[in-house]
Amino acid sequence: MARGSVGSVVVSLSAQRNRYILYSLTRHAENAPMGVEVLAREVAGLEHGIAPESVPDETFESVLDDLSQNSLPTLSYRGLVEYDPLSGLVGRPRYSLTAETLVSLLTRIELGWLS
Repeated sequence: MARGSVGSVVVSLSAQRNRYILYSLTRHAENAPMGVEVLAREVAGLEHGIAPESVPDETFESVLDDLSQNSLPTLSYRGLVEYDPLSGLVGRPRYSLTAETLVSLLTRIELGWLS
């Protein structure tokens, strides 16, 4: 399976957290890369239906740990994110046109964001 391909996106979509990571990176693509802490707060907010700044510290720490140890390395291996654990920066590479369209469409369907 090619990195950043439709197949990579589809395999990653079963986990809600992965979808929220991809949606957040798509939303902030112009400001990328973003810090993993900022991404963790946004993902935690999406998961709990609250504003990122309202996420409790314990929840933030749990999401940050999972992103750093599991989700981001896996998505990086699949070519869907660019993650540098040393700097703590996360970016989004270019996807194939079909994969890009799929992520954009799902973002609008699930969250109502116009990306």
